[in-house]
Parts: sequence; structure tokens; C-alpha cells
Amino acid sequence: MINQTARVFVAVVEERSFTRAANMLHMTQPAVSDYIKQLEEELDITLIERSTRGIRLNPAGEIYYHHVKEMISLEARMHHLIHDLQEETKGPIQIGASYTYGEYILPSILAKLVKKYPGIIPEVHISNSAAIMQGIKSSNLDIGIIEDEITDPRVNITRLLKDAMYIIGDAALPASPSLQTLEERTWLIREEGSGIRHFQEQVFERLGIRPKTITLSSTQAIKNVVASGIGLSLLSKHTIHHELETGRLQHINYNDMSLDRYFYLLTPDVRFQSTSTLALLNLLNETSIESHEVSS
Repeated sequence: MINQTARVFVAVVEERSFTRAANMLHMTQPAVSDYIKQLEEELDITLIERSTRGIRLNPAGEIYYHHVKEMISLEARMHHLIHDLQEETKGPIQIGASYTYGEYILPSILAKLVKKYPGIIPEVHISNSAAIMQGIKSSNLDIGIIEDEITDPRVNITRLLKDAMYIIGDAALPASPSLQTLEERTWLIREEGSGIRHFQEQVFERLGIRPKTITLSSTQAIKNVVASGIGLSLLSKHTIHHELETGRLQHINYNDMSLDRYFYLLTPDVRFQSTSTLALLNLLNETSIESHEVSS
């Protein structure tokens, strides 16, 4: 079991203040300081550097914090699994999802989930593929859905859903441009660590082009910039339905080039899953099968 000293340390780190940690834990500030002092004496090493500008973790503190956070997550998972023996599908579930899946596909699935299992409490963290993979490995997430096939021995990864990617441009651009036009145009791309960014770079390699790029970390921002006539981008069909219907954006077709990719499902390589996690996994797989049948 995680002891109180470790929990106090985590509170100090995350609140970035002994005083704020004390208020959150309903303790006095001297009591919090004593816990940290005893911990550092027990380990015989300083973990937190103090200065007039506040506190910061040194390398030893970073190691201790990282591992304690994993232990807290594992302990919470253990309690949820034990409570699951009551055979009632309920409880929290931590979900990490890429921007495309999390903002455009996942909401309707979660609506079905909580309608069927009102006791399930989903918490969704929208981030890029690299951050979600890290969340799965550290046991901070129960399920991850990403846009990049990243492998790791501590994580189970399976294909979940096929996704068509479209080259998009503003309404004034020719619908079937030349390769020279594609290379001369500025491209709006996502940030490093994003599954879409990786796919965009693969498409540039397939086309044999090295265009000028502008990096944006928001799909909506990319759509707005492209619609203003600044350049081109490559986005999932799920994110641009409305813009295509209204004519704000148009699908750019180059030599009928296929731009399909997949969303990938991540789960920790653990022996037991909570009933809430299993319920969502079943629903995700059912949705994937239904989508495959429709597209076929």
C-alpha cells in the first residue's frame, strides 16, 4: 500500500508548493515539511530543491516521483478490480485518445456506453500518440486510441478502425493539381509526436516532395488556415465532413492516390481488466466491426 509520506510528496510536487499541498491535504505546512524531511533522510538523498522562486525536482526526485505515480495508479487499479468482483459494471475508466478519434468519433461511443452502464465514469484525455503511449505504459490510462503504430513490449496494440485521409485545399484550388503544385504549396502539418504528423511525412515521401510547412497543434486551426487559402493539409475524413458539404474546403485528388491509415487500440499488458474497461473494449470492437461492414 502507498504510504502517506509518498502521497504527501506527490502533492507537494504537483501543487509546486508546500503551503498549497498542506491546504489540499488538510494538514499544516510544518507537518508537510516534516514528511518530506523524513523521506529524504530515509533515502539519504535530497529530492526537492528549494529556492526563493519555489521548488523543483532534482534528478533523484524525478525518479522517485515517476515511480510513486505508477505505484499509485497500480494501487487504484487493484482496488477497482477487487470491487469488480461484485460483478457490477461500474467505476472509473481512464481513456487516452488522439485528437481525431477523441473529438470526432469517441463521443458517440461514450454516449452508448454510459447509457448502457450508468455506473461507469469515463474520463477522457485528448493528446497525441506519444503522450498516450506513455500514459498506457505508466498505468495512468486504461485504454488508448492513437493514429500511429507504435510498438512496445509492455503494451498490447491492435488495429481498431480504418480511416481515410484526404488532401484538402481551399475552394479556389484545382481539384486535381499537378505534382509541382503540391510541392510549391505550403502545407499545414501537426506537431511532433502526432500520428497525423507521421502519416503526413510518409505521404511527402511517397509523393517525392519536400514542401514548405507550417506546424499547428490544432485540427480546427489547420482547417481555418487552409480555408483562408494559405496552403494544403492532410486530415481525416471524420474531421472535415461539414467543411466539404459547405464547400469551405475541397478534397484534392492526386492520381487517385490511396491515403488510408488505421486507428490503433492500446491496452496495458496486464492480467486483469476492470469491468468498465472490458465494457468499453467490447463496444469499441463492435463499432469497429460495424464500420468495416458499412465500408465493405
